[in-house]
Amino acid sequence: MHSILLPAYAADSVKLQLRWLHQFQFAGYYMAKEKGFYAEENIDVELIEGGPNALSPIESVLKGEVDFAITGSGVVIERMEGKPVVALAAIMQTSPIVWITLKKDKINTPQDIIGHTVLIMPPPESAELLIMLEREGLSSSTLNIQPTSFDINDLISGKAQAYDGYISNEPYYLEQQGIEYNIINPKDYGINFYSDVLITSEQQATEQANLTMRFKKASLKGWEYALNHIDETIQLIHQKYAPQKTLAHLRFEARTIKELVIPELVQLGHMNPGRWQFIAQSYQQLNMTQAEVNLDGFLFTEKTKTDYLLAAKIGGFASLLLAIAAFIIYKFKKLSVQLAQSNQRLSQQAVTDQLTQLNNRRGLEDNARRVLNLAQREGFPCCFIMLDIDHFKAVNDNYGHQAGDQALVTFAKTISQYRRKHDVIARVGGEEFAILLVNSDLIQSHQLALQIQQDINNLMITIPKTTDTFKITASMGIAEASGDLESFWMIADKALYQAKHAGRNTLVVAQN
Repeated sequence: MHSILLPAYAADSVKLQLRWLHQFQFAGYYMAKEKGFYAEENIDVELIEGGPNALSPIESVLKGEVDFAITGSGVVIERMEGKPVVALAAIMQTSPIVWITLKKDKINTPQDIIGHTVLIMPPPESAELLIMLEREGLSSSTLNIQPTSFDINDLISGKAQAYDGYISNEPYYLEQQGIEYNIINPKDYGINFYSDVLITSEQQATEQANLTMRFKKASLKGWEYALNHIDETIQLIHQKYAPQKTLAHLRFEARTIKELVIPELVQLGHMNPGRWQFIAQSYQQLNMTQAEVNLDGFLFTEKTKTDYLLAAKIGGFASLLLAIAAFIIYKFKKLSVQLAQSNQRLSQQAVTDQLTQLNNRRGLEDNARRVLNLAQREGFPCCFIMLDIDHFKAVNDNYGHQAGDQALVTFAKTISQYRRKHDVIARVGGEEFAILLVNSDLIQSHQLALQIQQDINNLMITIPKTTDTFKITASMGIAEASGDLESFWMIADKALYQAKHAGRNTLVVAQN
């Protein structure tokens, strides 16, 4: 007997540049390699660790030093500026990048950072944080911005008062040392970007489209396995990739990252073109790029060829195929509905303050354009009220942050009672709120503000898990809402500060 040797096909060798040091953040890629998902696609993958001394992932791809890389949503800036980068999948639907401050420094909001030293990674890695500051009206000149040392001890020692970190990583170190901290999250201020985006070069995506598609498929399969087998994944990462990290630390990271990936709501790796458009426009509006928003070719499109020979061979099983096709269509429609619902929820999150469920700053801006256009067509007068809870820091300091949150929620419900069909109410900062009143002149708006003030003064807020109560007051500034939002917002804001300087718990009507 003669043995027949089948031809051996060499595996495609590729390099994947990780965004940072080995940790659970890259769990899906480890599991795709260790469980053989890459091998099933005939791919041999070399994982290259990142870190403070490594090239940026985008630079590594553009220089041809690696085939694939993981980076942040700032990659869209590179595409807008003509760099040939292509996005394959967004693993985290919400960015983990946050400002971390120490509780003892009493820095709870972006406004509290003014005048302090902050450590930050250079854009675009830190883009979410910088955009949040810009949205809150804070100029970088009011801060002492220093390049990050990548060492949380610089925050602990007081060398800096705000640290650019990952919500899934540095808080663990602080908790282990019993250090109380605050998180200032861009998501709470309407900045909700993708993170850990898998990218490649346009040349790779075009000339090696099949390989790119297989690599993406195996990587997402690895992520699905990792998130469904967290304990096994943690053990493997600890043993083989990150022995310096304890199992408890990896477990903390895994729990946080799963919340950012939200696999229960969104298909792994899903990217919404409209959301990328919003991200790109945010960078452009805040002068992080002067390039036009043109994302043609930025998102990888999978292309498959029809195998007509195979179709001929299975012609006898047409009825079975029809049944399978019907099932696939059903599943696809169901998935499409789920994706549409997920996208709608994500879009809503981008304009909603998660604590009070009011509009956030972005939501106010979007809705103001709509209602002001309506008012102009109908000839309605409009007014704008800025509200600020007095001595709110004292609430947090004296009763705790849970009590502070309770005060914000109660305050939001109180002012929401007066919302009519076209009015817009928003939380625009830590303890700052705004009301855009449609078909209401200054006299009517002043009367309404007085009623709101009376209701706020009558509030008795219960401290969570106790029977104790406390009271709050608020100052208000009122202005006619004529012209653009930015102009009358500034007028109302000045009136608000006059109310603060006049002794608080008072109203000031701006005289245009």
